[in-house]
Amino acid sequence: MTKLQELTNFVEKPLSRRSFAKGLGLTAATVAGASVLGTTLLKATGHAQQLDSATNLTITDADVLNFALNLEYLEAEFYLMATWGTTLVGAGILTESETTGPTTGGQKVPGIGSSPFAFAASGLRTDEVNHVKYLRSALGSAAVKKPAINLSALGYGFANPSDFLKLGRQFEDVGVSAYAGAAPLITSKTYLEAAARILGTEAEHAGAVRFACIYWGVNSPPVDGLDVPPTASHPFDVDGNSLAIARTTAQVLNIVYHGGNCSGGFYPAGMNGTIKCQS
Repeated sequence: MTKLQELTNFVEKPLSRRSFAKGLGLTAATVAGASVLGTTLLKATGHAQQLDSATNLTITDADVLNFALNLEYLEAEFYLMATWGTTLVGAGILTESETTGPTTGGQKVPGIGSSPFAFAASGLRTDEVNHVKYLRSALGSAAVKKPAINLSALGYGFANPSDFLKLGRQFEDVGVSAYAGAAPLITSKTYLEAAARILGTEAEHAGAVRFACIYWGVNSPPVDGLDVPPTASHPFDVDGNSLAIARTTAQVLNIVYHGGNCSGGFYPAGMNGTIKCQS
């Protein structure tokens, strides 16, 4: 059985979820301090769904994966548009029926193909598209459709290669932070490996983009108070203990909704799935 098949079984079978939750044995204090793929995953994995006290929602493990899938849709659309001038639907990766709204805004970045960063931009596109395929395969029929996405939400990202790095850096660092809380709370080796390998890929992306921003003098502003923009004196997005930044679902939503509660910013109609509002 492949790792993808094992992950699919883990998501879809109640027995797998029940066994996973049984082995967690974490305290309420630990749960309260965890983040997106931490707190939510812990609450998600029991056979009996549990109430999220912050949102009054019952959250399942599939809900957590779908939250990640929404973010992967956004990143994949950004890199496809920036490098090829197309979308997941335009590239034949998704059908119209697998979406709930169009992806608008953006363009192929002028000069991106001849820039020194062209090879990395192509690699970023390939990886993020593969993440979409991977999560959709793992979730099967439970996978949410791609929501409406506005790539021009912040008014930058497509004017030139530097503009591309400005927005790409923000996407990559937020993506890393969205996965960063998983490791301490996961006991299933299959799921831990899957989450860790996606996080590892996103971290490699973030490192490459951050280095490029510093090397070419690109100013990529902070997205919130936790963010550490790349500079020669602060090359990495880490806290005072040199640990990767971790964000809660609400903190991630605040960024991608550009301050909106249940929609806005890059998601004009909100994300799809259970985890889609800040409160």
